[in-house]
Amino acid sequence: MKKIILSAIAVMAFGFVSAQENVVKVNPLSILGGTDLVSFEHKLGENSSFVVGAGIGGFKIGDAKYSNFGGEVQYRYYFNEALRGFYAGGQAGYSAGKVEIENSFSFDDQGNMNSSTNETNFGAFKVGAKGGYQWIWESGFSLDLNLGLAYNNFNYKNSDSSFSTLKASGVLPNFGFALGYGF
Repeated sequence: MKKIILSAIAVMAFGFVSAQENVVKVNPLSILGGTDLVSFEHKLGENSSFVVGAGIGGFKIGDAKYSNFGGEVQYRYYFNEALRGFYAGGQAGYSAGKVEIENSFSFDDQGNMNSSTNETNFGAFKVGAKGGYQWIWESGFSLDLNLGLAYNNFNYKNSDSSFSTLKASGVLPNFGFALGYGF
């Protein structure tokens, strides 16, 4: 009887441990300015999960250099089993940071041309849809590949003429390649 009870406890414990309900992931592509550099995904039900992510990053386009930090949330619907296989879902996020424009030229009162670096802070809200595929192997390691589109609304704090050409608001692609561990 003692062996049966211990065996039942061992089977239940193994079943609990092997049934992954959470995944912690790192998305190296997010360093380019994304909001999900590190994320935590929690299984909500048979086919759904909730993801919370945070990130820092930056990139340079022409003379404009962006640096940011932010976070996002996602709801995912898995077509077979939560945390495994194909999924689709929605996302919302917010990031803040600054933009530096190097070598911007201005003229002083005497008409002399001056070179300078101007900067402004920004905030950006995004809302979008994302789909992908996630693998979780028996070892617990996971791979999440995803692609989506999101509307990003950037709000620049400085109305200086050197920032009047920054118009990054609009529908932008977002993609991820996340490596992680399920537990």
